[in-house]
Amino acid sequence: MSPKHTYGSAALLRPLIRLLGVLRGHRAMFWQSTASLALSLLTAAAAAGLSAYAASLVVQDPSDTGLAQLLLLGLACAVIAHGAFTWIESWLSHVMAYRVIDGLRLGLHDGIERLTPGGLGKRRGGEVAGAAMADAETLEWFYAHTVGASLCAAVSPLVVVGALIALTGPIGLIAFAGVAALIAVPWFLGPLQARQGKAVRDGLGDLKAITLEGAEGLREMLSLGLAERQKRRVLEATERVQRRKRALALRAGAESALADLIVAATFIAFLVALTAAVSGGRLDPALFPAAMVLLTAAFIPASAIFPMFQRLGEMSAAATRVLDVIDAPAQVADTGTDSAGARQRGDGAVRFEHVDFAYEAGTPVLDGLDFTVPAGEHVAVVGASGAGKTTLAHLLMRFWDPVSGRVLLDGTDLRERPIAAVRERIALIPQHPYVFRGTVRSNLDLAVPGADEAAMWKALESAQLADTVREWPAGLDEAVGENGATLSGGQRQRLAIAQAFLREADVLVMDEAAAHLDGIGEQALARAVAEVMDGRTTLVIAHRVSTIRHADRVLFLDGGRLADTGTHTELLERNPAYRALLAQAELPADEPAEG
Repeated sequence: MSPKHTYGSAALLRPLIRLLGVLRGHRAMFWQSTASLALSLLTAAAAAGLSAYAASLVVQDPSDTGLAQLLLLGLACAVIAHGAFTWIESWLSHVMAYRVIDGLRLGLHDGIERLTPGGLGKRRGGEVAGAAMADAETLEWFYAHTVGASLCAAVSPLVVVGALIALTGPIGLIAFAGVAALIAVPWFLGPLQARQGKAVRDGLGDLKAITLEGAEGLREMLSLGLAERQKRRVLEATERVQRRKRALALRAGAESALADLIVAATFIAFLVALTAAVSGGRLDPALFPAAMVLLTAAFIPASAIFPMFQRLGEMSAAATRVLDVIDAPAQVADTGTDSAGARQRGDGAVRFEHVDFAYEAGTPVLDGLDFTVPAGEHVAVVGASGAGKTTLAHLLMRFWDPVSGRVLLDGTDLRERPIAAVRERIALIPQHPYVFRGTVRSNLDLAVPGADEAAMWKALESAQLADTVREWPAGLDEAVGENGATLSGGQRQRLAIAQAFLREADVLVMDEAAAHLDGIGEQALARAVAEVMDGRTTLVIAHRVSTIRHADRVLFLDGGRLADTGTHTELLERNPAYRALLAQAELPADEPAEG
């Protein structure tokens, strides 16, 4: 947020006003809910006024029961109506709020998808998760308890005050002044509410990010002896949140005290004026109790606006964070229309045509990269860390687009095809594949939704994982922890290969599939890799000589350019830089995402 930004009441409401647009698809339910709330408040006021007036008539003249009985009948109707409208409003407002929040969550999902992966790299995971979960949940209060209630808090007191003026004349203007002053208090304190609400939401986002980072990097922190440091970071972030919440609570307490003062002053002034009017014969004494009860009824909806406004700063900050994700520009424009028609076995020719790319302006990662991989060829992509190997793979997956030049699949620029169509034809098997919490079956189903069990077992057989899965008590339904916490590195790798088998993609992009071998060993997994690569165009980001020597051809990258290409033997014979790279004790096992 810009440092020049001012937190006035208008600025406080701006992101919330934007979110009102979400209600367009739920107009009928919104107005039904708001009308029910207004009728609930008015019938409660009517019931209170009728009961007070009836009691006053009975006290003044016990023998005249006709009007009192009529008033009691009206009271019974008002009480029944109040209960019915209260229930209807509660049901409608919450159903509407949950439907709206569902829509917001879908919008957040779309925003996160547009950000992936480039935009997410510039944001803390905890902040994005906070917008998707906690902030969206906070806005449920806005839709269920604030929007319609705010309208009623303004309209219902005016109706009741109008009734008071009709009953008591100019004395009713005292009630109008008191209600107006009560509503004005939280509005004028809006700038402070905005600052405190934003501080609380930012603090919670920071705490969530620190906690998430600690959970994901727990193994590394323990191995480096950083557990105490992480604990201190969490405690410090928690204390910052608590300090901000205490400041917010202090302001809310001061607002409540000022509200009580306004209400008390209004009641005293109204009581004095009524007493003088009755003593001077200008007001029927029977109306005195009813007028006092109606004054209370006028303040009830106006007082209800306080808890709404006290959370308005927090809701505004939550709305800002949600909208920041929803409005996030796409890292890659999905404007392609050519889905390439029917796919033919043997398709999958890849061409990089004078491709330039940079994550940050002025820092090129790929510089005029130009090469062709015919359909079905097995190519090893080799280079030092930062040479552009991972970037090449990400451009092929359309995680980003080139700054200049083209990436083509079967002669068609990837930007001319829908992103979904591109990723249907290209399978990425990363060095560290992510396994979703669930079961083996659910993870395979992600690759090809609705795949039958026979196809799943065939994919597991090809990936050299079927025997292991059969030994597990639940087989395909064996539970796997978040990010495959219950699996070994090799098992996660082979599960990713099984997903690639299921997808039957034309192009495979593999990041050293043998990097996390266990039990079965490199030869068995090599057979799995060979089977999945059979007949498919394959680009392997290679870190091991054992992988490189089996490739049909090697692409040797240096400084984002294609330094040389040929078989492993040819490059060893003619390229000193290639020999020097392989002469190192071990090629880097992991390349930074920006390389």
